[in-house]
Amino acid sequence: MATYKGIKGVKVVTKTADPTASEAEGTIWYNSTGDALKYSIASAGAWASGTSLSNARGSNMGSGISNTSALCFGGITTPGARINLCESYDGSTWTEVADTSTATTTSASAGTQTAALKAGGYIVGGAQTANTEIWNGSGWTEVANLNTAKTQAKGAGTSTASLSIGGYTTVDVAEVESWNGTSWTEITDLGTVRLNAGSAMSGTQTSTMTFGGNAPGIVATNEEWNGSTWTEVGDLNTARRALMGTGTVTSALAFGGSTAPSPPGVTAITEQYDGTSWTEVGDLGVKQIWAGGNGSGTSALQVGGEDVGYVATVESWTDPVYTIKTVTVS
Repeated sequence: MATYKGIKGVKVVTKTADPTASEAEGTIWYNSTGDALKYSIASAGAWASGTSLSNARGSNMGSGISNTSALCFGGITTPGARINLCESYDGSTWTEVADTSTATTTSASAGTQTAALKAGGYIVGGAQTANTEIWNGSGWTEVANLNTAKTQAKGAGTSTASLSIGGYTTVDVAEVESWNGTSWTEITDLGTVRLNAGSAMSGTQTSTMTFGGNAPGIVATNEEWNGSTWTEVGDLNTARRALMGTGTVTSALAFGGSTAPSPPGVTAITEQYDGTSWTEVGDLGVKQIWAGGNGSGTSALQVGGEDVGYVATVESWTDPVYTIKTVTVS
């Protein structure tokens, strides 16, 4: 009969307290305090409720590379009331920090909690702007504008090397601009005109994706950027607009959004990309549209948003989810 030592090459370790579930994954131990044999397993990712924003908002932007380090800025609190309020997240609490110089909604955004960029968007009054601002961890600074004023574009990259992808001027556009830390340059257009898409925000200036959106109908199309060309790759399973996206070209999330032109189509659907195809995974706890999203394909945040009114809701995605189990014998 096989033994644990024979399989693993070690004896069952005795512990007075359980280790963390993630550290113990794939091991077995005896908890002497609880008189129990235990083990840890990993299961599929899931969303969990996080600490709410201090201020409810929709059409807001964000930056950050995980579910414990993020920035939320701009947005709208009531119809027409665009704000420049900025909040920083440390994994447990949101803290108000320096406001953006210009109040905007649906700007392209990129970067981290301490080094972020926002470009374009709607300003007070509803006009499109080319305004670009950089966050250095303590304040926002206006820098060189986009070449074309637009809104509802998506961003990817860092505060010094990023992209503004697609969007809306007075028409839907396929235009892409590249930021080098000093100025914007127009580069190769998307294969499909689109706005309100999701993007692999943690991707780079030379390697990212954009998926879903309006083109002008609601689409599932996914395009990958390799630094010189856009190529259609594995499309979403569910076409939607105004969705949130995080991650890279090999590990991404697409969550929320709307399957219809108006709020009745708002969904909680979450899909995960493995570099080849999308798989539907655990839904958001609350369906959302026009929310902020940031993080990676395995550690992400949904921040604020709207369905019926504007919300302060925050949800945190962790993948995998580790759980400690007790060995039972019957």
